[in-house]
Amino acid sequence: MKLLDRYIGRQVLLSAFFAVVVLSIILVMGSIFKYILSQLVDRPDLDLGFVAKLLLNVLPFSLAITIPWGFLTAILLVFGRLSADNELVSLRMAGLSMPRICLSVALLGVIFTCLCGWIKLQVEPDARARLERMLPDMLYNLAAKNPRTLFTDRQVMDEIDGYLIYAHKEGDYLTHFEMAVLDRFSRPEIFVTAERVEVTLDPDSPEPAMLMKFHNAHFEHATEGAKVDEIRPFYAEISNMSVPLTKLKKTQEKVKPETLRNSQLARELHAEGLSKDDRSSLRTEISMRYSFALACVTLGLIGVPFAITAQRRETSVGFAMSLLIGIVYFLLMTIVEMVREKHHLYPELLAWVPNVIFVAIGLMLFRRLAKK
Repeated sequence: MKLLDRYIGRQVLLSAFFAVVVLSIILVMGSIFKYILSQLVDRPDLDLGFVAKLLLNVLPFSLAITIPWGFLTAILLVFGRLSADNELVSLRMAGLSMPRICLSVALLGVIFTCLCGWIKLQVEPDARARLERMLPDMLYNLAAKNPRTLFTDRQVMDEIDGYLIYAHKEGDYLTHFEMAVLDRFSRPEIFVTAERVEVTLDPDSPEPAMLMKFHNAHFEHATEGAKVDEIRPFYAEISNMSVPLTKLKKTQEKVKPETLRNSQLARELHAEGLSKDDRSSLRTEISMRYSFALACVTLGLIGVPFAITAQRRETSVGFAMSLLIGIVYFLLMTIVEMVREKHHLYPELLAWVPNVIFVAIGLMLFRRLAKK
């Protein structure tokens, strides 16, 4: 019996490992590298250490999805082959029940569930919090050395809070320059166009600031509450404007639940003045974490009967079935995520619906299989 458990457990574990690696590269890492390459193209001075930190902090997001998905793929591949080679028939003829045959797989499911729970409850919230700070910190450090690295050629730059800037980069100058300065309500307060702009560090500012020297600039300024006919444009052959780089490190007005640990979410739930939608979002985040952690057991339970019923050795068939089941499961989770702030739909309860549906189907199929 120990030999049987080691045989099946080892096959599932190895297949799950390779499936997690493949799925992480195909489904997640591709989009990550696309983002990194776009950043490197826009900002060639990007620190390679930032790229490494970005990969390490995004990895927990991928593992929380690919571990249960890889576990499902491994079960479909291994049990599909065992069924196609009639090894399961031999085991059943030897008097072994299906629950006993699947004991090692069940233990692996529990281990993977604990791993996913640790990732969802502790590792991922910390990683999301670091990611929220990484890009502003990186841009601030780049701009403190050379402010011109902030600007991307022929793209809108909105990383500085309260500023929208579009320009062409030509050597050490910005041309075709257009800038809108926004007020606290995100309404245009000042609009500037310039033929050419020089960007340097402001030596007279007590804190790091970007000094923009406009050549042949046209300004339009609106006072608070001014009407369109009261806006007076003016022209300047040369004009300077200082922009504090500390605006790059803007803080989020609304705390994102994904960046908080469960203890912090519990404190936020007891905060005064919290709206029903915000309270619903916090509760849904807690439910989603525990529900996602149980995905390994849920998908594993439904994967065994599907694999044995298919009776196919082909790896492509196993991958196709795992993709189909995984897409349906995670699509249901995504729908719950989209309605997390609609308290009247009780999304904190809807977060458990995918698990309930898949567990019910899995138990029905597994019970029918065990009786054969």
